[in-house]
Amino acid sequence: MRNRIVNTIPYIISAIALIITSCTKPYNPPAIKSVTGYLVVEGVINIGNDSSRFRLSRTVALDSAVSSAKVTGAQVTVEGNDNSTYSFVGNSAGVYTSAPLNLSTGKQYRLHIKTTDGKDYLSDYVSPKITPPIDTINYQIQNTGLAITLNTHDPANNTKYYRWDFTETWEFHSKYESDYVSNGDTVISRTLAQYVYFCYANDASNSILLGSSAKLSQDVITQAPITFIPQTSEKIETDYSILVSQYALTSDAYNFWTNLKKNTEQLGSIFDVQPSTIDGNIHCTTNPNEPVIGYISASTIQTKRIFVNNTVLPHSWVPTYPYDCEADSILLAKVEGNTVINQENQYFNANRGAIGLLIPIEAITNKFGTVIGHTGSDIECVDCTTRGTVTPPSFWK
Repeated sequence: MRNRIVNTIPYIISAIALIITSCTKPYNPPAIKSVTGYLVVEGVINIGNDSSRFRLSRTVALDSAVSSAKVTGAQVTVEGNDNSTYSFVGNSAGVYTSAPLNLSTGKQYRLHIKTTDGKDYLSDYVSPKITPPIDTINYQIQNTGLAITLNTHDPANNTKYYRWDFTETWEFHSKYESDYVSNGDTVISRTLAQYVYFCYANDASNSILLGSSAKLSQDVITQAPITFIPQTSEKIETDYSILVSQYALTSDAYNFWTNLKKNTEQLGSIFDVQPSTIDGNIHCTTNPNEPVIGYISASTIQTKRIFVNNTVLPHSWVPTYPYDCEADSILLAKVEGNTVINQENQYFNANRGAIGLLIPIEAITNKFGTVIGHTGSDIECVDCTTRGTVTPPSFWK
């Protein structure tokens, strides 16, 4: 009797699961279908001798296939309280760029946007701030990866509030180094210009990085965390570089970015902060009730770059390749039954009707040194240009 009771337990659990499943109804939160399309403005009025850049986009529904919708064709200008005007030129990515502005620190400036749908947006006038230089960018080798930190200070004690972003660039290589390439009809040796083993890639920061010395007696920021690179990342398998940009903020701008950080990066559990309204300083004058996301600041921008070579990192750090790569042996002549099949035409040579396109890697030879085929693998495992470019950036050492 005991065994019969034990054996019926799985059926009882299955029945309960079936009842629960049948009673479950999909729930679509109202936010998914709520009104969206609000303008998002990202950028800083660079008052120095470099160009200013703003990215314009619109919010999309939570169930959208994209995270934002770029805004193109807008008229973007910076206006001074002395009636001066500076124009921006936009591109297809929704990025608007100006010539170097070289603005006066004794005047105030605002951003003016006119979109193709007839709407007009104006920011509040803001007073420029002078950003102090970055003292040092440092790296620390930790147990699980590389930590990048920053030191800065303002000897005049005028800054107090800081924001940073960065761009990373790194040299990496494909899983396999290919000495051969198909010209469509046959496999031939690669020329030097055709090598696709080493490449360069880059990425931009996607988190809000802030620092404040307002509660300190001196305007000093020490060991501010910038980013962390896991020891298994291919970013540090050969050479890595990071360019950090530093912005001085007003207290209002700092509060805006702090609030935005809490709303976008620190939600998800019952112990996190609750969502709150994000009030920026740019407004829709056509429809004052329409929310606009962004805070316009004006300042000089300080940058600093460092390089980290893999030779200074622990030898035990081995990058994890992003693809599951295997090399197959592809023969010139393979006998199947009474038929001789040229596998290279099946897998390498597109003009011969290849049924599965691979990239040749190394030659396979017999005991007499005659080439009887080549090893091959998927393009992602052989050609690094699927994730980067073979041309090094101008600043590369």
